[in-house]
Amino acid sequence: MQSIASSDAAPGFDRIGYPRLRAVSTTPFEIAAKEVQARIGSAIRRRRRAVEITLSDLAGVCGVSFQQVQKYESGACSISAAQLWTMAQALEVPISYFYEAAADPSTALARADAA
Repeated sequence: MQSIASSDAAPGFDRIGYPRLRAVSTTPFEIAAKEVQARIGSAIRRRRRAVEITLSDLAGVCGVSFQQVQKYESGACSISAAQLWTMAQALEVPISYFYEAAADPSTALARADAA
């Protein structure tokens, strides 16, 4: 098997011929992820209040403590897809409600007010 020396590699490709990866953005991923957590958390809180469910009641349905629901709502903790699915069922919204909120927070606010 013949290997290509790094000096023989084509510009823009690594030494074995794969394209070099380049950063799409200079913004760290952690910032975007935290913003998504906060938007989803806000959507959970708005919907919970709109349907008049207490933290304790929602926590009981989801099988977590009310403190954990508070952490989800504040954006302090990320929520798993499975837990989000359970919350969506408890709050009587499609799971897409939360993903729309992550993409555009004004969408979730309008939908919560309409409910």
